[in-house]
Amino acid sequence: MRPLIPQPARQRYAAMAEELAAAFRERAEEYDRKAEFPHRNIDDLLDAGYLRLTVPRELGGLGGGLADMAVTQERLATGCASTALTVNMHLSMAGQMARAWRTTGDERARRMLTDIADGRVILMGATAEPGHALVRSTGAKALKVEGGYLVTGDKTFGTGSAVMTHMTSMAVYREHPEGPHVLVFRIPADSPGVRVLEGTWDTSALRATRSENIELRDVMVPEESVLTSFPLGSLDGSLLQTLWGWAMPTFAAVYLGVAVGAFEQCVRDVQNRGWEQRPYVRALISECEVLIETSRAVIERTAREVMGNALWDSMSVQQGMARVVLAKTVGTNNAVEIVDRVIRIIGTPALRPGSPYERAHRDVRAGTMHPYSNSDACDLIAATAFGAEVAPARPPRLTRLAEPAADDRNP
Repeated sequence: MRPLIPQPARQRYAAMAEELAAAFRERAEEYDRKAEFPHRNIDDLLDAGYLRLTVPRELGGLGGGLADMAVTQERLATGCASTALTVNMHLSMAGQMARAWRTTGDERARRMLTDIADGRVILMGATAEPGHALVRSTGAKALKVEGGYLVTGDKTFGTGSAVMTHMTSMAVYREHPEGPHVLVFRIPADSPGVRVLEGTWDTSALRATRSENIELRDVMVPEESVLTSFPLGSLDGSLLQTLWGWAMPTFAAVYLGVAVGAFEQCVRDVQNRGWEQRPYVRALISECEVLIETSRAVIERTAREVMGNALWDSMSVQQGMARVVLAKTVGTNNAVEIVDRVIRIIGTPALRPGSPYERAHRDVRAGTMHPYSNSDACDLIAATAFGAEVAPARPPRLTRLAEPAADDRNP
């Protein structure tokens, strides 16, 4: 089963993802069992040009937008969850950068996008820290020095750390003249003082991501490497336009794709067993279809709202945040429900270690904890429904971001 994709360009992107996913599916069990990063998969993605999906065509990319990325990432995740999640960090950052470049013509962004298209740059994010609200606060410290800042801190969930060339992170600059500010910055991964702590990733889910902890010790961050800054503890509208707007719906797409892969295998197994007419099986299969298509609809709507500027043109920053977080919550929670139904159909063989069902059962559960976690999402969505402020909000610096060029939308 595949989603309906009327756009010619999106059909090509999805076909590429489908071909790659077929190869990754054959390797997924071994990578998961060994908790080994899928370097071969990343090499295949580079060779196929998939890692330039969200780079503008005129800079050497494929010109995909947010909705394109969501569809193709869903398909990729049917083959290997860990590979798709790792790639999601890179593609979403490239897409954010591409849109900013279209809007402002920033030369630094153009150079970086060109390097991504040439296969010289792989991006990742290292912002999560224990005990801190994601992005709104951080324990990492920035000390002002000539030409920039010295940053010291400890980060968790370094998905993509095994292959990154550049990392985005954050630290608080407490001596800011307007009060403590969070600095968001991007630096080369081999900057002095950056250390990936091998062996810190030991989980039951998404084992092959090797999302190791990352240590920052007096890392020099030049002024020009600071992407944005905002008051500590606030909701920043510029991050809604970039990080949150791109990450939340595509995280949902990845976890949904894991569930879709298990569902598609289930349908094949049901047919092989001759169980198509069993009422219980038919009921659960239909419920899965409803959950899949509901998730796709919410993800697609949210992608349109992000790319069309609706989330900040017609909503407050908090309302926009709640909207994108809702898309992530729907996708990830529905993924869990889909896989649980699939396992009820397949029965005990689905629990065999290393089976695609057993991997999916573990992997989709990480989605409910992946920021925004279910608990944080519920707090934000409910507070927004009640009209209660969760934190001071700052409007985006740019009231509108450029939409993709016409040739990128439907080449």
